[in-house]
This record gives sequence, structure tokens and C-alpha cells, in this order.
Amino acid sequence: MNSIGNRLSQVGSYASLACAIHCALTPIVILTLPILTTHFSTEWNTALSSILGETAEWLFLGVICLFGGFGLLTTYSIHQDKRPGYLSAVGLLLLLLARFTTNHLSAEEITLDVLGASLIALAGFWNRRLCQCYSCKGD
Repeated sequence: MNSIGNRLSQVGSYASLACAIHCALTPIVILTLPILTTHFSTEWNTALSSILGETAEWLFLGVICLFGGFGLLTTYSIHQDKRPGYLSAVGLLLLLLARFTTNHLSAEEITLDVLGASLIALAGFWNRRLCQCYSCKGD
């Protein structure tokens, strides 16, 4: 069970990191869209719009909550440290704040998304670091 928690925490951390990278690169891709649309087919435009859309952002948020949350919950009994959970909660609040209070693709949304996802990723890495014990590794 502890090994599963460690794996879930790892998946959640990497999903958070991917989310932060996605949020940071989205403005750059949007700036290049006029060039891409003139040189590529409509299938390419459809793929880009699905990657950059709000659905992808909600998907990232769901994956982060599911894997990161279960990872934190299943490993808490080992290290008894609440700080990674608090850091994840702050990151999640920032992501939700970005979703519900800012305009899509605004500077505020991107800033809150990158900061929130980075905090959750940091919390997951910190959680796994706390779990560097004999029982957590499953040996």
C-alpha cells in the first residue's frame, strides 16, 4: 500500500509539473497560432485548440487532484507530516481561483496556474522525499 501511495504521489507530481509547463507555454503557442494556421491544415488547428482549451486545463486539474491527493493520503501514515498536504491545498486553491475568477488565457490566469501547479508538484516531490524510508520503498 505504501508503495502504491508513493507511485500515486509521483504521478501527481509529474502531472502538476506538466500542467505548469503547459500553462507557461500556452501564451507562446497562442502567439504563433497565426503563423501555424496559415501553413498547416485544419486538423492541426483542431488539435491545437483542444490542447490549449479549457477542457485540457480541467483534465489536468482532475488528474492532479486524483493522483496527487491519493498519493498524499496514502503516504501520510508513514511520515505524519502535514506540510506537503498544506502546500498542495494552497496550490489547488490557486488553480481553482484561476479557473473561477480570471479570464481564460489572461496573464492572471496563467500566473495563478503556473504557481499553483508548481506548488502541488513541489509538495509531491517533498512528500516522496519524506517517504525515503525502508517501509515506503517496499523493501
